Amino acid sequence: MSNFGRRTWDKEEYAIQAQTKSLHESLKHTLTASELSELKIRYTNYDQLMKDSIKGINQKVLTTGLTSYKKGKQFGFYCEICDLTFKDSLQFIDHLNHKTHEIKFELTFDEPLVLDTRDNDDIEIDEFSNSLKENVKAFVKIHKAKPKRDKDASVKKQRKKNKIITNTNSEIHSMMGFTEFGNSKS
Repeated sequence: MSNFGRRTWDKEEYAIQAQTKSLHESLKHTLTASELSELKIRYTNYDQLMKDSIKGINQKVLTTGLTSYKKGKQFGFYCEICDLTFKDSLQFIDHLNHKTHEIKFELTFDEPLVLDTRDNDDIEIDEFSNSLKENVKAFVKIHKAKPKRDKDASVKKQRKKNKIITNTNSEIHSMMGFTEFGNSKS
Protein backbone atom coordinates (compact mmCIF):
# COMPACT_ATOMS: atom_id res chain seq x y z
CA MET A 1 0.00 0.00 0.00
CA SER A 2 1.19 3.48 -0.77
CA ASN A 3 0.94 6.43 1.56
CA PHE A 4 -2.34 7.70 0.13
CA GLY A 5 -4.38 4.53 0.56
CA ARG A 6 -4.10 3.48 -3.05
CA ARG A 7 -3.05 0.02 -3.95
CA THR A 8 0.17 -0.50 -5.90
CA TRP A 9 0.40 -2.81 -8.90
CA ASP A 10 1.45 -6.31 -7.94
CA LYS A 11 2.28 -7.94 -11.28
CA GLU A 12 2.64 -11.44 -9.81
CA GLU A 13 -0.81 -11.30 -8.22
CA TYR A 14 -2.43 -10.19 -11.47
CA ALA A 15 -0.61 -12.91 -13.41
CA ILE A 16 -1.95 -15.56 -11.01
CA GLN A 17 -5.48 -14.13 -11.32
CA ALA A 18 -5.25 -14.14 -15.12
CA GLN A 19 -4.17 -17.80 -15.10
CA THR A 20 -6.98 -18.95 -12.84
CA LYS A 21 -9.54 -16.85 -14.74
CA SER A 22 -8.55 -18.33 -18.09
CA LEU A 23 -8.75 -21.86 -16.67
CA HIS A 24 -12.24 -21.29 -15.30
CA GLU A 25 -13.57 -19.63 -18.45
CA SER A 26 -12.23 -22.17 -20.93
CA LEU A 27 -14.93 -24.35 -22.46
CA LYS A 28 -12.54 -27.23 -22.68
CA HIS A 29 -12.37 -27.50 -18.89
CA THR A 30 -16.03 -26.85 -18.11
CA LEU A 31 -17.75 -29.18 -20.61
CA THR A 32 -17.73 -32.94 -20.78
CA ALA A 33 -16.41 -34.80 -23.81
CA SER A 34 -19.90 -35.49 -25.17
CA GLU A 35 -20.94 -31.83 -24.76
CA LEU A 36 -17.77 -30.73 -26.53
CA SER A 37 -18.42 -33.11 -29.43
CA GLU A 38 -22.02 -31.86 -29.77
CA LEU A 39 -20.78 -28.28 -29.76
CA LYS A 40 -18.17 -29.12 -32.38
CA ILE A 41 -20.74 -30.80 -34.63
CA ARG A 42 -23.07 -27.83 -34.25
CA TYR A 43 -20.45 -25.30 -35.34
CA THR A 44 -18.89 -27.39 -38.12
CA ASN A 45 -22.22 -28.06 -39.88
CA TYR A 46 -22.30 -24.73 -41.69
CA ASP A 47 -25.48 -25.43 -43.68
CA GLN A 48 -27.49 -26.12 -40.53
CA LEU A 49 -26.10 -22.98 -38.89
CA MET A 50 -27.27 -20.90 -41.84
CA LYS A 51 -30.72 -22.55 -41.82
CA ASP A 52 -31.10 -21.88 -38.09
CA SER A 53 -29.98 -18.28 -38.40
CA ILE A 54 -32.39 -17.43 -41.24
CA LYS A 55 -35.35 -19.30 -39.78
CA GLY A 56 -37.11 -16.11 -38.70
CA ILE A 57 -35.99 -13.99 -41.62
CA ASN A 58 -39.20 -11.99 -42.08
CA GLN A 59 -39.76 -11.33 -38.40
CA LYS A 60 -39.09 -7.96 -36.83
CA VAL A 61 -37.22 -7.76 -33.55
CA LEU A 62 -37.24 -4.64 -31.40
CA THR A 63 -33.81 -3.79 -30.06
CA THR A 64 -32.92 -1.33 -27.34
CA GLY A 65 -29.28 -0.57 -28.02
CA LEU A 66 -27.05 0.10 -30.96
CA THR A 67 -24.38 -2.45 -30.11
CA SER A 68 -24.17 -5.45 -32.35
CA TYR A 69 -23.42 -8.01 -29.64
CA LYS A 70 -23.48 -8.46 -25.90
CA LYS A 71 -21.50 -10.71 -23.63
CA GLY A 72 -23.37 -13.71 -22.26
CA LYS A 73 -26.57 -15.47 -23.21
CA GLN A 74 -29.46 -13.13 -23.90
CA PHE A 75 -32.32 -12.77 -26.38
CA GLY A 76 -31.02 -13.24 -29.93
CA PHE A 77 -28.53 -15.45 -31.73
CA TYR A 78 -26.10 -16.97 -29.22
CA CYS A 79 -22.59 -18.26 -30.00
CA GLU A 80 -21.70 -20.77 -27.29
CA ILE A 81 -18.02 -20.85 -28.19
CA CYS A 82 -17.46 -17.09 -27.87
CA ASP A 83 -20.20 -16.47 -25.26
CA LEU A 84 -21.70 -13.62 -27.32
CA THR A 85 -25.30 -12.82 -28.26
CA PHE A 86 -26.15 -11.07 -31.51
CA LYS A 87 -29.40 -9.23 -32.16
CA ASP A 88 -29.33 -9.67 -35.92
CA SER A 89 -28.87 -12.80 -38.02
CA LEU A 90 -26.51 -10.99 -40.40
CA GLN A 91 -24.27 -9.97 -37.51
CA PHE A 92 -24.32 -13.56 -36.25
CA ILE A 93 -23.30 -14.88 -39.68
CA ASP A 94 -20.56 -12.25 -39.91
CA HIS A 95 -19.33 -13.38 -36.51
CA LEU A 96 -19.25 -17.03 -37.63
CA ASN A 97 -17.08 -16.00 -40.58
CA HIS A 98 -14.85 -13.72 -38.48
CA LYS A 99 -11.31 -14.54 -37.43
CA THR A 100 -12.04 -14.23 -33.69
CA HIS A 101 -14.62 -17.04 -33.86
CA GLU A 102 -12.20 -19.18 -35.84
CA ILE A 103 -9.43 -18.61 -33.28
CA LYS A 104 -11.69 -19.51 -30.33
CA PHE A 105 -12.87 -22.64 -32.18
CA GLU A 106 -9.27 -23.71 -32.78
CA LEU A 107 -8.34 -23.07 -29.14
CA THR A 108 -11.33 -25.06 -27.91
CA PHE A 109 -11.09 -28.10 -30.18
CA ASP A 110 -7.37 -28.09 -31.13
CA GLU A 111 -8.17 -28.34 -34.83
CA PRO A 112 -8.96 -25.83 -37.58
CA LEU A 113 -12.53 -24.77 -38.30
CA VAL A 114 -12.02 -24.91 -42.06
CA LEU A 115 -10.51 -28.26 -43.00
CA ASP A 116 -10.04 -27.64 -46.73
CA THR A 117 -8.13 -24.39 -47.21
CA ARG A 118 -7.11 -24.95 -50.82
CA ASP A 119 -7.60 -22.24 -53.39
CA ASN A 120 -10.26 -22.87 -56.04
CA ASP A 121 -7.55 -23.00 -58.70
CA ASP A 122 -5.82 -25.85 -56.86
CA ILE A 123 -8.86 -28.16 -56.87
CA GLU A 124 -8.83 -30.64 -59.74
CA ILE A 125 -11.72 -30.59 -62.18
CA ASP A 126 -12.45 -34.31 -61.67
CA GLU A 127 -12.64 -33.90 -57.89
CA PHE A 128 -14.91 -30.89 -58.25
CA SER A 129 -17.24 -32.63 -60.73
CA ASN A 130 -17.47 -35.74 -58.51
CA SER A 131 -18.37 -33.70 -55.43
CA LEU A 132 -20.91 -31.71 -57.46
CA LYS A 133 -22.53 -34.94 -58.73
CA GLU A 134 -22.73 -36.33 -55.20
CA ASN A 135 -24.33 -33.14 -53.89
CA VAL A 136 -26.86 -33.08 -56.74
CA LYS A 137 -27.74 -36.76 -56.17
CA ALA A 138 -28.24 -36.14 -52.45
CA PHE A 139 -30.43 -33.11 -53.18
CA VAL A 140 -32.55 -35.03 -55.69
CA LYS A 141 -32.90 -37.97 -53.30
CA ILE A 142 -34.19 -35.69 -50.56
CA HIS A 143 -36.51 -33.63 -52.75
CA LYS A 144 -37.79 -36.20 -55.26
CA ALA A 145 -41.52 -36.43 -55.92
CA LYS A 146 -43.54 -38.98 -54.01
CA PRO A 147 -45.56 -41.59 -55.92
CA LYS A 148 -49.07 -40.55 -56.97
CA ARG A 149 -50.72 -43.67 -55.59
CA ASP A 150 -50.38 -42.43 -52.04
CA LYS A 151 -52.05 -39.15 -52.90
CA ASP A 152 -54.88 -40.83 -54.84
CA ALA A 153 -55.59 -43.24 -51.98
CA SER A 154 -55.67 -40.45 -49.42
CA VAL A 155 -57.99 -38.36 -51.64
CA LYS A 156 -60.38 -41.33 -52.01
CA LYS A 157 -60.41 -41.87 -48.24
CA GLN A 158 -61.14 -38.20 -47.68
CA ARG A 159 -64.01 -38.28 -50.19
CA LYS A 160 -65.53 -41.33 -48.47
CA LYS A 161 -65.37 -39.55 -45.10
CA ASN A 162 -67.02 -36.45 -46.55
CA LYS A 163 -69.76 -38.58 -48.18
CA ILE A 164 -70.52 -40.35 -44.89
CA ILE A 165 -70.71 -37.03 -43.06
CA THR A 166 -73.08 -35.52 -45.65
CA ASN A 167 -75.32 -38.61 -45.53
CA THR A 168 -75.69 -38.41 -41.76
CA ASN A 169 -76.33 -34.67 -41.98
CA SER A 170 -79.07 -35.15 -44.58
CA GLU A 171 -80.80 -37.82 -42.42
CA ILE A 172 -80.73 -35.54 -39.39
CA HIS A 173 -81.92 -32.57 -41.42
CA SER A 174 -84.82 -34.53 -42.91
CA MET A 175 -85.90 -35.78 -39.46
CA MET A 176 -85.88 -32.26 -38.05
CA GLY A 177 -87.44 -30.72 -41.14
CA PHE A 178 -84.48 -28.55 -42.13
CA THR A 179 -84.41 -29.81 -45.70
CA GLU A 180 -87.73 -28.07 -46.41
CA PHE A 181 -86.41 -24.58 -45.55
CA GLY A 182 -84.39 -22.51 -48.01
CA ASN A 183 -84.12 -25.17 -50.68
CA SER A 184 -86.43 -24.87 -53.65
CA LYS A 185 -84.82 -27.72 -55.63
CA SER A 186 -85.85 -30.65 -53.44
